[in-house]
Amino acid sequence: MAFDLALQDYSKSSEVGYEFELKLPTGEGSGAFLTVIGDYSPTVKQYAKRKYQEFNQRQTIARRKGKEEELSLEDAENLAIEAALVRLIGWRGFTEEGKEVKFSKDKAREVLTQHSWIRDQIQEESSDVGNFKPKM
Repeated sequence: MAFDLALQDYSKSSEVGYEFELKLPTGEGSGAFLTVIGDYSPTVKQYAKRKYQEFNQRQTIARRKGKEEELSLEDAENLAIEAALVRLIGWRGFTEEGKEVKFSKDKAREVLTQHSWIRDQIQEESSDVGNFKPKM
């Protein structure tokens, strides 16, 4: 049997998305589901490339001024929010005060800012390549 590259396109399958149940910090299921794209997706790779280039530009400017570019705690937090946000493409089962919360990037940013444990799960599920195995 030969290795067929067309059947192993993790970039393509990572862009489709993977749905998982959000676990509460206690480990219990929440009844809410998130859909994420994988780390191999073109969207995530492009985001990472852009962030790397931005950091290098800031680093170059800082060095010209005789300084070293340091990442503040606030910057690190914002990067974590952005990294999760770029991976999150939908949800279902979210409510707030008994009313359904429809997915939007603005609402997702608010949720991810308030709940770091949700960001952690998004990153974990997105980086698990087994979640994005191409369908044969």
